[in-house]
Amino acid sequence: MFLNLKKTLKNIDKLITEAKGVDAEKLEHAYREILRLRAQVRGAISDLEDFGGCRNEQPEVSTVTCSNITDKRVVTIKINEPLPALKELTEAVELHWVKLIHAAIAEESKTGIPKFNKAFVLIEITTPKGTKNTQVWDTSNRAINVIINNLKGIFFEDDNFEHMACGIVADWGGIGETIIRVCELDDLLGCVVFGAKAEKL
Repeated sequence: MFLNLKKTLKNIDKLITEAKGVDAEKLEHAYREILRLRAQVRGAISDLEDFGGCRNEQPEVSTVTCSNITDKRVVTIKINEPLPALKELTEAVELHWVKLIHAAIAEESKTGIPKFNKAFVLIEITTPKGTKNTQVWDTSNRAINVIINNLKGIFFEDDNFEHMACGIVADWGGIGETIIRVCELDDLLGCVVFGAKAEKL
């Protein structure tokens, strides 16, 4: 794995040097290599944990809150990393995200975990400007399922249409992060934006 890291770093350095700041194609290639490097580093950490006797402390989750807003309970989980891109979701990266989510749930359990009858899950992704949003955060990204699958059975019974709905939004920002919000779907439909439509239903 260490050899792969060195090789990828060498490729990145070569591409950036050749691009000289003006070759968009080479810079795009360098960006894809950086995504590959992130996945490789996460794989190296996973290998050390599994086979090298090295065990990391609990992964850091910046903020976990459970707030009541006008009697509408909302769980908010903020993670200090953008959702993994399509090509970045290796087995090691997926395991890392499972650990992050469960670390957040463990923190939430200290004050009690709400169980929603029919939940709405909003996943908000912030990514540094310059990445290709339509490619990196496509809604078919399997990483979205990693989040949903690790919330079901805890905040809601299952991920079928009877028990949950979800939305994904992405925006530009200086530092990448992911915010996950979970609330009761009926509370969302009863708010000002959806209220008129909900009444007709």
